[in-house]
Amino acid sequence: MVLTGSAGIGKSHLLRAAVEEARRAGLAVATRAAFELDRAAPFITLASALQQIVPATSAFEWIAEAGENQFQTLDRLSGALEDFVAGQPLVVAIDDAQWTDEFSALAVRELVTALASSPVRWLFARRPLQEGTPGQQLVERLIRDGSQELVLGRLDEEAVAELCSTAVEARVDNTVLALAAGCDGNPLQLEQLMRALLRTRQLLVRDGVATVVGDQLPSSFITIVDQTMSGLPAQTRRMLGAGSVLGSRFAVDTLARLLNTRPAELLPSIQEATAAKVLVDEGDDLAFAHDLVRQAIYGTLGGAAKALYHREAAAVGREEDRSPVEVAEHLLRSGRSTSEAVTMLHDAALEVAPAAPSTAADLMVRALDVLGDDDPGRPELVADTVRLLALAGRLERAQRLGEAALRAGLVPATEAALLLGLAEAFKHAGRNRAAVAYASDGLSYPDVPEAVRARLWAVRAHAVFYTGDLSGTDRSGSSAYASGMAAEEYGAAVFGLAARSLAAQAEGRLDDALAHASEATEIADGVRGEAAHWHPRIWLGDALAALDRFDEASATFRRGREESERLGTAWSTPLWHYYHAALLTAEGRLDEAVAETDAGVEIAENLTAYALAVPLLAGLARLAVLRDETAQARGYIDRMRRWMADGITTAPEDATWAEGMVQEASAGPGAALQTLVTIYDAMPDRSLLIIQDPGAAATLVRIALQAGDPERAEIVVTAARSLAGRNPAVRGLTAAAAHAEGIFGRDLGLLREAADGYRDTRRALAHAAALEDAADATADPAEARELAEDALTIATECGAERARRRLEQRLGTQPPQQQHPAAASVLARLSPAEQRVAVLVATGRSNREIAGDLFLSRHTVDSHLRKVFTKLGINSRTTLARLVGEGGTNSASA
Repeated sequence: MVLTGSAGIGKSHLLRAAVEEARRAGLAVATRAAFELDRAAPFITLASALQQIVPATSAFEWIAEAGENQFQTLDRLSGALEDFVAGQPLVVAIDDAQWTDEFSALAVRELVTALASSPVRWLFARRPLQEGTPGQQLVERLIRDGSQELVLGRLDEEAVAELCSTAVEARVDNTVLALAAGCDGNPLQLEQLMRALLRTRQLLVRDGVATVVGDQLPSSFITIVDQTMSGLPAQTRRMLGAGSVLGSRFAVDTLARLLNTRPAELLPSIQEATAAKVLVDEGDDLAFAHDLVRQAIYGTLGGAAKALYHREAAAVGREEDRSPVEVAEHLLRSGRSTSEAVTMLHDAALEVAPAAPSTAADLMVRALDVLGDDDPGRPELVADTVRLLALAGRLERAQRLGEAALRAGLVPATEAALLLGLAEAFKHAGRNRAAVAYASDGLSYPDVPEAVRARLWAVRAHAVFYTGDLSGTDRSGSSAYASGMAAEEYGAAVFGLAARSLAAQAEGRLDDALAHASEATEIADGVRGEAAHWHPRIWLGDALAALDRFDEASATFRRGREESERLGTAWSTPLWHYYHAALLTAEGRLDEAVAETDAGVEIAENLTAYALAVPLLAGLARLAVLRDETAQARGYIDRMRRWMADGITTAPEDATWAEGMVQEASAGPGAALQTLVTIYDAMPDRSLLIIQDPGAAATLVRIALQAGDPERAEIVVTAARSLAGRNPAVRGLTAAAAHAEGIFGRDLGLLREAADGYRDTRRALAHAAALEDAADATADPAEARELAEDALTIATECGAERARRRLEQRLGTQPPQQQHPAAASVLARLSPAEQRVAVLVATGRSNREIAGDLFLSRHTVDSHLRKVFTKLGINSRTTLARLVGEGGTNSASA
């Protein structure tokens, strides 16, 4: 749940009340108020909350020693939380969530989904900000994904009167209410106003009724606070002014150092300030009653006093080893040491960049804002800022800044590094044409260091592939390999070979594709280091799958995924899901493929890797068509198009093919043909779709014939024959050629040959389609029925509902009578994959343990479990365990 409201409206008060209620109910509670400086300390918001959990536990002590690899930390945290809440429900409450640090925001995004089946309640209070902080983006996404939002509005007149009466412990008359109306129903301002009036004796209570007296009445919140301050001793006012420089919360020792006094000497002033409700005693620290109060006090300080306090605060901060960002801000506000502050911001940005690129980019922009245009250090700062802005997905800002720097002129090495950063970022964001342009510009310089040149070639190779230039992909990949090996930049060499493998596969040179991917894997395994972080087993597994070596492909994906989890290279996670889902789809394991793909989309969007989300959404659309869920398929296509409208490009074998399948299912073959024209016209030079899905050849032929375009149908037949001729040992491709030609010529013998070939490769859906087409081609009714029944059996086992319903209609068979949901067996309502997960949950296994038992990723188990809960209408593991334990015969609502 998200509590939203303006400053002082009562969010914190309501959150504290919820936390107290949770504690009284015996729940564990982890709570923290985030601060603006949290953004410069990755993981501080969530880690701090969990380390101060009540009742105390040692379950999260390891966080303090967690390594630098944030994704390994997140993986371990997910397991620790799952284990902890198995014994005690937990409430996590974050106040001022708009200041949540970037890594904590990423962690929460994933954990809310991963722990959806566990007894965890997440509460966030936030003040909307114009700037898109990571915390703000987090809560907006949670709301968009269905989390409840409670918007706190202004108090009405009756509530204002009640609050004023409570504050002054008397009924209030119209003079008080008239003055209170200026606070616009804001509880904080009302409370502060009443306290100020009492302290300055401008509120007269007679016969139990309070009346306003006097002429100098406060007209704004600043004057309200100023009146409160005027009633305090000078020493207390001085202490509060110094404290306002330190921030909303500060340690007494730090305040004493700033004032050059002993902490004990501050005790009378602290007691005065807390009695006046300006400060709140929080144990070792003091906090202002609200940041608006602090801001009002800070606003009363003169310019010279502010500069002096900030200068002293910077010195104290260094002594206490405070955050470089905090010290730098004090230096900047002191009006001195600009160059030192810039250096500190630069160093801090580079330190937090791996875990918080958006925060790092903000720090760099702040540094640039205070640095002169002619400063000799500006070009290096600009290059780092552009790279971080692009890495954080703020491409337009990165592009403007980078191109302005390029126009101003840089030394070639710096310019090439700047272009490399832009190329890598635009490639990561799926903006492939821009990535090609930047990489090509960088490669045009003659004096670029060979290591930089190798990385430019590698980025260009992969970006060019998505523009359709296969020969350019191969040439760039070859250059990346040569330069990378020469400069010992092995990561670029591995990535270049991966691009060559993609190009070879798209051209139908499957042995070459395997050879390039195998060499890349050998280099990565031998050299390790950065080369291993490119995970060439992604493309090795894909090449093996194209050769019908499914078992080897599956083992390769499993080993690669385990290595990715060990290294913590999160960027690759959506790709493992994508390629594994493709393998499951080929085998007809549609429910498992959906869970795998759904998990991949969730991770890609959490990582803001929208270029990877696009092909995964296309995969979900194709699976939805196979499962006869056309409305859902259109929803996936709409989501995919929204990302592509931002300039993301992807292979037509993903996006265009998915759109064509949806069009064929919803609008017929004519509409599908129009959508698929680019795929038809790229053949036979680019036949990647048939390589990835041999059964697609027959579908393309069928669509073209039904749409009245036999010429394009024949193009597909020719392409399929060519692929089979170049790869005669690949049974999937020889079956695809026989299938396509069999449909084109209504040749029963070829269709039988295709069915036999697909069966040998375990391509279940293609096998069923060939059987159905053979049933159409035969003149023997008995044989037609036998073939259709075989196809129906396969389609039913695969969960291919569209084919199943079509075949049942053809055969005139009735689908099984659907039981009322309350009478249906719980397990019978789940897919086989979901049944396995449900049974393991019932034995008390955690999601992580289930993932290990079933050789799945934890994200895939999460996806299965979400679907189980949705199907059964339940929301707890306990209920699921009870239903399974009772034999699955009771209703989910029992």
